[in-house]
Amino acid sequence: MSAKLFLTIAAVLGILYGLAFVFIPAQMEPIYGVPAEPHTSLETQFFGSALITLGVVFWFARDFRDWDAVKGVLIATVVGSVVGGGVNLLGTFQGLLNGMAWSTTVIYALLLVGALYCLSQGPEASGAAARPAR
Repeated sequence: MSAKLFLTIAAVLGILYGLAFVFIPAQMEPIYGVPAEPHTSLETQFFGSALITLGVVFWFARDFRDWDAVKGVLIATVVGSVVGGGVNLLGTFQGLLNGMAWSTTVIYALLLVGALYCLSQGPEASGAAARPAR
């Protein structure tokens, strides 16, 4: 898989989930066992806005021609996937989320594996050019 394909998939996931969390939080929260209350809906909308931001970054990063820029986005994806996955697992094990939270764990794990794979393939497989040594 190329970095361009990975970033396209990540962008679509981020934007679609983000839009759902922003526009229909009261319908999305019960899916994960979160009570649909005004304060939790607001937090869900903030989370959705962050997902949309990431989705847009991923979307534009697909066309980066500089490997250092692509690598930076991929490294940030690794960090975010580890932290987000850890927070999700913590909430799941504490009983704050229901069994559907495992689907989120799977998404974080797939994003982590995809980003690590793209990083391991380097600039040639990404379609971006490495900067020449100065």
